[in-house]
Amino acid sequence: MYASHRDACILSRYSWHISTSLNAFYIGAGLSDCVIAYRPLGKANYDFAAEVMQFARSAAPCSILCFDVSKFFDTLDHRLLKLRLKTLLGVSEIPLDWYKVFRFVTRFSWIDQEQLKKHPVFGLRLRVRSPAPIATISEVRDAGIPIKQNTNAYGIPQGTPISSALSNLYLMDFDTAVHSFCSAAGAMYRRYSDDILVVCKASEATSIETFVKSRMATEKLVINDAKTERRIFDPAKPENSQYLGFHLSPDGAFIRPSSLAKQWRKLRRNLKRIRKVGEAAIAAGKANKIFTKKLRKRFTAVPGRNFSAYARRSAKALKSRKLLRQVRRLEREADAQITAFDSLKTPKGLPPK
Repeated sequence: MYASHRDACILSRYSWHISTSLNAFYIGAGLSDCVIAYRPLGKANYDFAAEVMQFARSAAPCSILCFDVSKFFDTLDHRLLKLRLKTLLGVSEIPLDWYKVFRFVTRFSWIDQEQLKKHPVFGLRLRVRSPAPIATISEVRDAGIPIKQNTNAYGIPQGTPISSALSNLYLMDFDTAVHSFCSAAGAMYRRYSDDILVVCKASEATSIETFVKSRMATEKLVINDAKTERRIFDPAKPENSQYLGFHLSPDGAFIRPSSLAKQWRKLRRNLKRIRKVGEAAIAAGKANKIFTKKLRKRFTAVPGRNFSAYARRSAKALKSRKLLRQVRRLEREADAQITAFDSLKTPKGLPPK
């Protein structure tokens, strides 16, 4: 969900206050390394995955437990959220400005984007990149587009500037309890939003899983059993565990196949599009070659912000040759196709499709 520009500015200010206070709380409670989402830690997902790999290798054979919360943002209890906010602010009653922000994100109103798309005027405005508003509230009402409101005693919108800070705030007691329980068992606890990971001795796995589910129930949330993973990290019997977009195994980490397949589809789609545009330009006499600078920048191992650079940083952090082989295969295919385009001068020189 998206907030209006004005509301987003207000929510950003209060989100900063919550995040700043939470960071101080995490440091004081020894949770700074445990809660890793929506915080300025100066690390990427591959750094967090590398820490898990290092711990798992030092504790092997061990168990890796991954939990997922069902409908996390949609089911956050308003009473508990308000209680946590009071605790963080150190007050018995929430100040008026904070109460207005709290009420705004709990009794939120929204307009269905599909309804706007169907409108003859608003639909056109949505397709145009412009700083002008899509519509005023009066225009929306006059057009008969329903404005919905959350009347439940639970749920906050996902995607606003304050949603992530509130999700961390909501679980501050949960983080404290689970971290304490895991530390006593010599286990590692990590939480990235609603994705929870524990690395522990196999003998402790059942008791930790029971405790995590029990504490989550206390927060009026439910662990999704269908998405719960229980894996053994053992060099003698390697199994893959999914974490933050990677598969972790004693044999080495690698990028999740679905993520890699997405990059292959992007490469083929962009090659096809650039080829089509280039052929048309050559045929029309507007160019004597296919321009491939953007393709190289996006899909080959050049300095910059692209998937290849990200994958190579991941391989370095995770010390994984398997991951490096994944990205090199993609790079070689991209380089071969782009090099073929670079040599073209006329339509007759085009390689077969």
